[in-house]
Parts: sequence; C-alpha cells; structure tokens
Amino acid sequence: MMEKIVNLFMGCVRMEAKGAYPANILNRMARAGIDFWDAEPAEDFVVRFTVRSSDQEKVARIAGSSLCTVKALEKRGSVVLLRRLRRRRMLLACLAICLLILGASSLYIWDIEVTGNEAVSDGEILRALEECGVSIGSFWPNFSSDLIRNSMILKIPELRWMTVNVSNSRAEVIVRERVPKPEIIDNDAPVSVTARKTGIIKKMNVLQGRPAVGVGNAVVAGETLVTGVMESPYADTRHVHAMAEIEAAVWYELTAQAELFTYEKAYSGRSGSRWALNLGGERINFYRNTGGNSGSCDKITLEYPFALEGVFTLPITLVREEFPEYELVRTARDETALESSLEAELISVLEQEMDGRGEVISSAFSASKQNGLLIVTLRAECREDIAVETPFVP
Repeated sequence: MMEKIVNLFMGCVRMEAKGAYPANILNRMARAGIDFWDAEPAEDFVVRFTVRSSDQEKVARIAGSSLCTVKALEKRGSVVLLRRLRRRRMLLACLAICLLILGASSLYIWDIEVTGNEAVSDGEILRALEECGVSIGSFWPNFSSDLIRNSMILKIPELRWMTVNVSNSRAEVIVRERVPKPEIIDNDAPVSVTARKTGIIKKMNVLQGRPAVGVGNAVVAGETLVTGVMESPYADTRHVHAMAEIEAAVWYELTAQAELFTYEKAYSGRSGSRWALNLGGERINFYRNTGGNSGSCDKITLEYPFALEGVFTLPITLVREEFPEYELVRTARDETALESSLEAELISVLEQEMDGRGEVISSAFSASKQNGLLIVTLRAECREDIAVETPFVP
C-alpha cells in the first residue's frame, strides 16, 4: 500500500506494448531493473503495464530492440496534477489563499469547551474568561496561562485551579472547584430542640437539656420539645446545648392530578426548510422572511461546522432549519398507566418530605375523576425523627 502511494506521488504512466511477442518487453524491463506493475494482456499480441514517469523513455528504447511499439495510455500522479494546475493560475491562487487563511485562522480561538465544573456554571466561567482576554476570536499565542489562571481564581473564588489548553483553534478550559469547608457546630452554644413537623411523640431519647413534652403528647411544628434552659432552686439558671432524638407519628395527605386526555402531534409529511450561514458569530440568512413558518410545525436545526476534528476549526457554520408540519389530535390516555405514574410521583414527594429521617408505617391510595382530571390521593402514616436544633439568646 505504501509503495503504491509513493509511486502515485512520484507520477506513473499506464502503457501499452504491441508486437509479435509483447511479453519479451517485460522480460527486458526486468533485466534492466525497471519496476513495473499491473501487467495484463489486453488482447492478442498486446500487453499493458504501469511504470514510473521517469522510466517512460527507457521503456521506449527497450521496445525498439524488442520489436514492439509502445504508447502511453494515461498519466497519473502529482507531477501530472501540477502540470495541469500550472495552466490554471487563478485556481492555484485561490488554493494558496485558502491555505493562508487556514493557517492564519489556526492562530485564533473559534471554539471553547469548559470541563470539570459543577457548582460554577459554564456561563459564569465564560464571562470571566472574556474579561481575561479569552473569547471567540482571541489570538491564542498571546495567552499567558499563569496570568489567566491567577485572574480567574480572583474573579471566581469557588475555583481552586484551572488551565487553558489550545489545540487547532479549540480551547479546552479545565477547572477544579474548591471543596466547601464543613460546618463547625459549637456544642456550647445555647440551643433548644423544637419540632419540625406536627405529630404524636412515640419515643424520646434526651441526651442533654430538659424535656418539655412526653411520649404520647401531640406537638405542632415549631413547638419546643427539649429546652436548653436548665432551672434549679438551688443554683443559678444554666443555658446548655440541648440534644435529643425524638420519633413521632406523622400523617401525610398528598394529592396529584393529571388530564385524562392529551393532544398528540400527527405529522402530515409536509416540511419546509431554509438555510443560513453563521460567520464569526454573525448570521447571514439565505431567505427573505425572518418570522419562521406559519401554522403548527416543529423546528429542527442542523449545524454543519467547517471543521475537521483534531485538524482545524473555522468560524463558519452552515445552518439548516427544517419545519415539519403537524396537527394536534386529541387522544384518551391510558388510565391505568396514568394512575401508576401519579402514585409513583406521590411516593417520590413523600420520600422528599421525610428527607431520609423516617419510614412509612402504612399508606393507601385513592383515585377519582373530576372535570376531565384523574385525581390520586396518598394517605400515609410515617415514623419520623422530628427533632431540630434551634438556637436562642439567653
């Protein structure tokens, strides 16, 4: 394969030899050290073969002593191509200009990708980068990684490290965010334990403080369960950090609803399209109206960037917008599947309400229809830790 590529680059000629014994020319070429390939008989007393362009005159001399006549059928390779292009100066000039533009374009940033961020958004990072001189169209050889990194960390304190890697007009921004400091709890601060939800106390485990309620008592959200004020007839009042584990029975009634009918898209098969060109952030429309198609239709945007992955990227993107037409058709929904979906949604909401601090003791669903709606209600009894620490000022 490599040998064929080299021969094509150096130029080759497809030749035809005709004579009483044409195979004799192949034998003489082999003895003379002339490389040839793809030799095949074309008809009686005719053989065809391929040689390098530089060996064409040698083959002609050998043919004379072999009582054969030869002629060139086809010339291929870079040499032939250059000879043809030599006559087309405008084409060569356009090719040279394109290569210059491509080379100059590779010195600018036309695509930016941000990776490694979770808490900080891409938009915030891109805006800060633009203030630091890194944006679409920036001349990347002027970049200083140290200056960019220091400026970015000052602008976005949530970042602890970042770097910008540039390859073929594409900038990859890699960031690492700071790990937030854990919350420090002052165990000596005066705190009372209050109820975060309404329920009936089932179990109390007071570690510090004075209980204000007992097992079996009904409490409402915000009520004090264990106070941090320690009063004594024999000493001064003390204020402590109350701590307790308090389980209570909590009841929930959650409701979800959905329409029994829905509208689905029925595509007609008709579709319109239009083209545009995005040139360095400026859009050039190849159509007259700018309001889009009228009627009910989707909009599908297809982008064809002028780029070759890992080779080059240009700030040119061809945009095609398609508008398939459709009509809305009213259809009935599967009530069984819809009810199951609403039940799963209610269970998810119940788990969020418990926040991992309880368990479901019993639950029941009920469903009804009203005004075209399916209404599902969940009633559940849960055993839940309702204690929450509330600081107070002595």
